[in-house]
Amino acid sequence: MIQVPRDDRSVIGQWWWTVDRWSLGAVLGIMAFGVLLTLAASPPAAERIGADSFVFAKRQFLFLPVALLLMLAISLSSPRHVRRLALLVFCGSIVLLAATFVIGIEIKGARRWINVPVISCRPCWSAACWRCWCCSPTSA
Repeated sequence: MIQVPRDDRSVIGQWWWTVDRWSLGAVLGIMAFGVLLTLAASPPAAERIGADSFVFAKRQFLFLPVALLLMLAISLSSPRHVRRLALLVFCGSIVLLAATFVIGIEIKGARRWINVPVISCRPCWSAACWRCWCCSPTSA
């Protein structure tokens, strides 16, 4: 357990005493369980498409630290900045949804994915998540 005095006025000290530690632990537990499931399911799925056995696990391990740092950075921000970021990401997702018709790739008869050299994304996921957060009563 991290020992941070109650009177610590540093950014990390204030964050530690204001963050919901149960929720943080739950999110970290879900991430760890996701890693475990990826390690279990990666070899058969990769063999089916003819790739390296742990290609999906390696990709998961590549993006996990990025997600953790992003989560930490957003949780350190003020609620005002988080709301602004949510609006910005939501508007960007709407633009990507429109771009899906132009630059999206067709898979099984539907254009849902945008491929860039590093990753492929499905803009409707981020739009739905951020829309739910923006419209939730806790974000007001």
